[in-house]
Parts: sequence; C-alpha cells; structure tokens
Amino acid sequence: MGTLLEKYIADIGKRLEKMQELCGKALLLAMDAFASIDVSLALEVAEMADENEELSHKVEENVIETIARRQPVAGDLRKLAGYLQVAGNLYRIGRHANKIAHIVKLADGLHLQHFKELRTLPFLAQQSKTTLDIAMKAVLTGDLSEIEELEKLESVTDKETEDMFEEIVEYLRKDQTIVRMALFYILVGRYYERAADHAMMIAERAIYMVTGHRQKLGLAYKEASLHPPH
Repeated sequence: MGTLLEKYIADIGKRLEKMQELCGKALLLAMDAFASIDVSLALEVAEMADENEELSHKVEENVIETIARRQPVAGDLRKLAGYLQVAGNLYRIGRHANKIAHIVKLADGLHLQHFKELRTLPFLAQQSKTTLDIAMKAVLTGDLSEIEELEKLESVTDKETEDMFEEIVEYLRKDQTIVRMALFYILVGRYYERAADHAMMIAERAIYMVTGHRQKLGLAYKEASLHPPH
C-alpha cells in the first residue's frame, strides 16, 4: 500500500485526467458547433468549460494542501508543482473552446453562413486534441516516447493555419461581404492553435517532471520551416 502522499498525488492526477477528458471533448464539440452554427452545442461546450474551471480550482487547492501537510521533497514536489501548472494550461484550453462557442452564438445572432468548405478548422481541432492527449500521457505516466511526434504535429498545425489565412485573404479579395465570417474563421483557427500551444507547454512540464531538466519544444521544426533546404 502506498503512502498518504502517494494517494494524494494520485487523486490530483485523476482530476487532471478528468480535465483532459473535458478539454478534448470541448475542443471537438466546439468545432461541431461552429461547423453547423449550432447554439445548443455551443451551450454544451460552455458547460464543459465551467466544469473544467471548477476542477482547476480544486487541483490548485489540493496541491497547496498536499504541500503544506505532507511536505514533499525532490521528485514529489516537482510533480506537484508540475500538476499545478498543467491545471492552469488545461483551464486555458477549456477557455479557448468556450471562446469558440461564443463565436457560434455571435454567428447565429448575425445569421451568418459559411462561405467555404471547412477543411482546415476541423483538422486543427483534431490536431489540438491529439497534441493534448500526447502531452497529458507524458504528464500522467512519465512516458516521454511520443514527444518527438508531438513536435511534428505542432509544425503541421502551424503550416495548416498559415495556409488557411492565405486562403481567406484570397476569398476576401473576391468578396468583401464575407468579412465578418472570415474574421470568425481566423479567430477559431487561432484558438485551436493556442490550445495546441498550451498542450506543448504541458509536454514541456512533463519533461521537467520526469527528467528534472527544462526543454523548449518545437524549435527545431520551426527553424527547419523558416530555412528550407535549397
């Protein structure tokens, strides 16, 4: 049987796992809501975001209480500090999904319709969830084996976002009446990109929790994209 400290840490991990589940569902449901301009789905996303926020507060309370009462050292203290930061990133991911839900309500109120096939945005939604799943696996299990794959995913996500922005600019050149909806496309894409960025921060925290060393992820792939081979 483990110590009380181990039990408290495991309980916090379970709450983080629940936050991960909520965030993943919210990211995909927000995309469904935006694709169909469905306010009822947007309201479900908002409810998930509220539950996620409550869990983040609970994790913060649990971490502080565990540190105060059990006085962990070394790896356990690093893990608890990491859990606290991860909870903050998960809270922000939930907020990004909720902002997309708010855009759905705005689009519905303005009676806006899609002017293009939604290809990149659903892709970004799935990419952000996949990135989150890989990062959280590293946090909760200590398995860093998929971190390199996560960096590749981020590079692809950045390129897809850039391509979508260029496509939208071309649409705007042809039709100025779609400005408001085009802006919503850009905002939704940006929120998914930011969600993936927070997942990368979670992965960086996982590396520190497991190894004790800090590592900045994604730089190698960004450099390669900025300086392609001739």
